[in-house]
Amino acid sequence: MDTGIARSEQVYEHLKNLILSRALKPGEKIPEAKLAAQFGLSRTPIREAIKKLANDGIVTLYPNRFAEVSVLPQNWLQEVGMVRLSLDIVAAHLAILYGSNYDYSIMQKLNEECHEATLAGDVATRIEKNCAFHLDLSRMSRNDELYEIQKKLYLKLEFVQACNYDNVESTEGQYRQHCQMIQALYNRNESMLINILSDHLKKFHNLGDMTPIMGSIQGIFKA
Repeated sequence: MDTGIARSEQVYEHLKNLILSRALKPGEKIPEAKLAAQFGLSRTPIREAIKKLANDGIVTLYPNRFAEVSVLPQNWLQEVGMVRLSLDIVAAHLAILYGSNYDYSIMQKLNEECHEATLAGDVATRIEKNCAFHLDLSRMSRNDELYEIQKKLYLKLEFVQACNYDNVESTEGQYRQHCQMIQALYNRNESMLINILSDHLKKFHNLGDMTPIMGSIQGIFKA
């Protein structure tokens, strides 16, 4: 890998971690000069890293002025929740169809790591492992397009969880529901998995009663 690209990638990961750990908060400017001095780089690789974060949707660029950590619209959480729930239901169906017990054991390990991070007060790792846990349903789907769409979505979800951490499920509530989802996978119980998954997402995304949407999506697989 070209040295310049490698250093830009290093800055990208550093900035992403600052944002997802809430060290940089929504509306705060990205300190280009400080980063350039810290990494011993010109502004060009710094700006490439910032541009990549803007493409991810967690940084907002104001050309020829500055960049800041994105401030998402108030209704974004609910809108993305509907998309997330729909895609996760599809992923759950395919994970039951194609997943193996070994695949499910990987989710089980991610759940334990998420729980350990929560107990340790490590917010960033808790959010990362929680998103990895849910994304793993798409990994099992054998559908590359679904997985790629979900990967991009879940990076923004890491960001929105960091911004709305007070809405995240309680420690024991999250762990318990994750355990129930894993058991439903082992039992190949699709309806139970989708019901638990839906209940799990409703509170965080302020979705209220999404039963009609859930029913219509589930109906696709029964047609």
